[in-house]
Amino acid sequence: MRTECANSDTNAAYTVTTTARSCYWDNIKGLLILLTVFAHILFQLQYNSDTIDSTVDFIYMFHMPAFVFVSGYFGKSDNSRSFRSIIKLVVLFFVFNSVMGFIYGFSSLLQPVYSYWYLAALIVWRLTAHHIAKLRYTNLVLFAVALFAGFFSDIDNTFAASRIIGFYPFYMAGYLLSVEQSRQLTAQKPSKRILKGLAVLLGAAAIAFASDMVFDFSDSELQMFAYLNGFEALGRIILFVIAFLAIYALRCLTPDVKIPLLTMFGRNSLWIFLFHRIFTLWISDWIDGLPVPIIYAISVPASIIICLAFGNDYVGKAMNKFAESCADMFSGEKGRKTTAAKVVVLLVALGFVGSAVLNSYAGFTREDILNFFKGEYTGKEDGSQDSSVDIMYPAMTNQQKEQFDSAFRLTFAGDLILLEDQVKRAYNSSEYDFANVFEYAAGYIDSADYAIGVFEGPMAGEDVGYTSGNFDDGKALYLNFPDTFGTAVKNAGFDLVTTANNHVLDKGVEGAKRTLDVLDDLGLDHTGSYRSEQEKQNSRVKLVEADGIRMAVLSYTYGSNYYDTSTLTEGSLSYLTSVISGTEGELFEKLKADVIRDFEEAKGLSPDLIVVLPHIGTQFSNCIDDEQRVWFDIFKENGADIILGDHPHAVEPVLIEEVDGRNIFTAYCPGNFANSYRDKQGDTSMLIDVYIDRVSKTVIGGAVVPLYTQSPVNGNYRALPVYEILNNENLRNELSTDDLARAAEANSIVTEVVFGNSMDISEITQRYFFDKNGFIRSKAGGLEITDEMKSGTMYSAMQKANSVCFIGDSVTEGTKNSGCPWYEPIEEHFPNKAILNFSKGGCTVSYMNDNISEIPTADLYVIALGTNDVRYRDAEVCAMTAEDFVSGLDSLRKNLSEKNSTAEFVFIAPWYSTDGDPFCPLPFGAKVKLNEEYSAALETYCKNSGAGFINANDYIASVLSTSPDREYLLDHIHPNGNKGVVMYSEAVLLN
Repeated sequence: MRTECANSDTNAAYTVTTTARSCYWDNIKGLLILLTVFAHILFQLQYNSDTIDSTVDFIYMFHMPAFVFVSGYFGKSDNSRSFRSIIKLVVLFFVFNSVMGFIYGFSSLLQPVYSYWYLAALIVWRLTAHHIAKLRYTNLVLFAVALFAGFFSDIDNTFAASRIIGFYPFYMAGYLLSVEQSRQLTAQKPSKRILKGLAVLLGAAAIAFASDMVFDFSDSELQMFAYLNGFEALGRIILFVIAFLAIYALRCLTPDVKIPLLTMFGRNSLWIFLFHRIFTLWISDWIDGLPVPIIYAISVPASIIICLAFGNDYVGKAMNKFAESCADMFSGEKGRKTTAAKVVVLLVALGFVGSAVLNSYAGFTREDILNFFKGEYTGKEDGSQDSSVDIMYPAMTNQQKEQFDSAFRLTFAGDLILLEDQVKRAYNSSEYDFANVFEYAAGYIDSADYAIGVFEGPMAGEDVGYTSGNFDDGKALYLNFPDTFGTAVKNAGFDLVTTANNHVLDKGVEGAKRTLDVLDDLGLDHTGSYRSEQEKQNSRVKLVEADGIRMAVLSYTYGSNYYDTSTLTEGSLSYLTSVISGTEGELFEKLKADVIRDFEEAKGLSPDLIVVLPHIGTQFSNCIDDEQRVWFDIFKENGADIILGDHPHAVEPVLIEEVDGRNIFTAYCPGNFANSYRDKQGDTSMLIDVYIDRVSKTVIGGAVVPLYTQSPVNGNYRALPVYEILNNENLRNELSTDDLARAAEANSIVTEVVFGNSMDISEITQRYFFDKNGFIRSKAGGLEITDEMKSGTMYSAMQKANSVCFIGDSVTEGTKNSGCPWYEPIEEHFPNKAILNFSKGGCTVSYMNDNISEIPTADLYVIALGTNDVRYRDAEVCAMTAEDFVSGLDSLRKNLSEKNSTAEFVFIAPWYSTDGDPFCPLPFGAKVKLNEEYSAALETYCKNSGAGFINANDYIASVLSTSPDREYLLDHIHPNGNKGVVMYSEAVLLN
């Protein structure tokens, strides 16, 4: 006799007394778990290409519903909801979810990590299905609940609620499928079953393809999260149809015979499921940015290897024993014997509780604990509780500022591209007007000494039709821009555009030629495509001169859409543009020789600099690919000084390298200038500045200007410098908080990609500068000195002193602010003073006394301590009373006076901190009261000793009482590097 069963905890505990095990359901589960692993490898890489994105979407349309269906089929027995069965799932969830959360972090302890929501869902489904199945129209009710739950955003991943509800109809469908009904299908003739399955599968695929073009299903939709709009409810209905059709097709097509590996994978699918996710994440990180074919070539065998590693019968036997031991721990059936399961669960529990305690009460982060086990933890500095690894960037010196200010600035913008929506939005009933696209960025472009853009598309005339299609909307994408776009580009301040790109022939050869004619009529210089062989010979190496800087410009593209590469390299259109393609082979060698010839010709023109404009790279990736590496190295080896790449439509690294004594500026891609395609970071871009010394004619540095693409409801997509969003009041009045959040994300992406560290939008400056050593922080400014400030304690004291030393904690050090101290806006008003700083993040008064020998000598000491003495309440490092606090400062003053007997002192009261301070055990009211006691004691001391006293807290608190904290603060206490430090400086100067 055959049976349809599965190992008791893989998808259910349903068992039938049998003499042999059926392979049918194991084969289904084996295929599904293999697809799960494969999809999870690709899941993190969807932004690399539309192909990967579509692959993941189509798998997600059915593989999880199918798994849930199978779980329901095997969840109908009493054993499946028995105490032992449930407790196994509970313990497995606790162990694996905790370990995964410890490694990658919990967004909330109430939300399962990654795929472990499925275990939580199984527990709920098993405990409730037998009750819900008794209702009339059970599946219809569950489907209606799943459909309407999407309208409530509060139903989210908390306790896996959204997915438990969203996938429940599939579980119930499997639950209600009887063994006899299942056998009726498998008993049909294989040929009939296969034909039926193929027909249904074809129908499901057709619906899936068509609906994805209409709905463009997001990951959240496929995972049953809340709708972003009501239209997605219809999408959920269609997803249910697709999934049920695919499940039926899978049941029809699956054979009931043992299939090598696949049957074994299904038999042990639970263990593959539990172990695979951490490995798929590692693999995703490893192959991120590789060419798409290579990603697939690695992902397929990797999926099989992972399934083989954790889905073999040896692992299955060991893990089944482990699961049984877990149940024994709580059933008491095996007595007090110590088992491996007990040890594992105990260790995980101790680690879970211990890390929570360390994080909550000792200030240790998850990263600190992981670094400790990796041997990389260096300890908390100066005993502080909120001291962590903070990046302190060097501030631009006055000499560096003068060098940048006097340098020749070459500005480069990304792809100047118009998709269908952008063209249509520009129409104003009489003409196409694109001026507003450049409205806020034009000042950054026009002020450059020379500006280059990528004109990615033809101006072939209205008769042949303007751009059809947007990215990934199912339409064939053919670009064509109105002539007025060229006018807008010219008016924005661009001096030169490259037309070497993959859209150059979207409207044919005549369209490409007409583009050059229009650019000529506009007086906008161009390079990269040509009207004849003669023109290419004369112009492919373009010599331009601006303000005494001679630049030889070379422009290339990897190819052109709708035309074979051979046509552009050795065919009838070989004159049209210059091509770079591949990394090896005969064509590669030929193209490489052509490039070397171009460089030799460029050098023959005796330019000061050789600039290369390559259109190449992997779309929607922040990582460079092999083609970029190979070709950029060729450019560098042959004499390129500046390489300004484009095409990936996403920001990519920008850096300065010293090669053979030359500074080479390399920008892989700035992203599109303004882009209507908002997925895959489409609204994130940057302007890139290259700074060239006017005397030596060499690259001395660079800068990036983060851009956010925003669009009014009745306007066009426009590129907004993030700095303007924070500082231009007129612009701010046009934007929403959602715009600000997306702009902050754009700023974060740009700084992460370019500098390796994501910077907060509050740190934004007009430009992020860098040189060959990395990022250079611009000093904070913008403080206006009033007569009232000039008569205050701080200003008067600084005027008298030749040198000033600021002493304090993280607020004075700039620990959380990339190194920007609270007083930096004051510095520019005292350019001839020696400004010194001896501060330490998280330090207390005792730390300064312990390190008195390291504090530099100065005429004036401005001391801002006590905040952490109040906040931490740690007797080992804190002054626990106001008397101890003042006594510690008195000792500090006397010790510093020994360095300079005529030194003056100004003490600043302990800084105000807001509610929600995670490092203070006191209630907010008690903390405020204690802060006031310490401040009052310090004020009395200063009056008696003749020292200056400043209490800036009333001013700070009054500003924060009527403004969002985030406008001025990074957290509960630290001022941001923009408006925050200006406000703190004002608060000090006005007291």
